[in-house]
Amino acid sequence: MKKLQLRGISASVFENQSENGHTFYKVSITRTFKDGDEFRTTSTFSRDDLPIVQELARQAWLTILKAEADSSSKQEE
Repeated sequence: MKKLQLRGISASVFENQSENGHTFYKVSITRTFKDGDEFRTTSTFSRDDLPIVQELARQAWLTILKAEADSSSKQEE
């Protein structure tokens, strides 16, 4: 798992394996906030959060592309 963070919002990239051994990736994006003394997370975002969500989604996409390219080059060796 790789975690990308920016201003209280995080994108976690998870690597998974299918039953036939094929690698695929999933991304979870959450926002952390403080509720009294406790920290909580949510998957809802305000208008001003959306540019950050967009940037983290772009970074997650690039992370996945790099992991796929690295995996492909290892298989060719």
